[in-house]
Amino acid sequence: MLGPFEIAAFVDAIALPLFGLWALLATKLSVGPAVRRAEKRFLLALVVISLVTLRTVIRLDEVWLVHTITLASMVLGVFLVPAREGAVAV
Repeated sequence: MLGPFEIAAFVDAIALPLFGLWALLATKLSVGPAVRRAEKRFLLALVVISLVTLRTVIRLDEVWLVHTITLASMVLGVFLVPAREGAVAV
């Protein structure tokens, strides 16, 4: 049975980066009116990941590199991953 510290470590190391990746891909793969909702979710995820990254770097946690890479991939992913919005024929 996992204790509360193991669950918190799992969420900190694995679930938060997956949440950031999901928000980025949802923004890039959405079309139509769903794009605005996905962009709001992405902005929320970006703020959460930024605050968590700041906390882990200040506290020198073991997962600071994971969070820093997640934040960097979210910021760079906005510019490097092509969106579907322009590829959809009207």
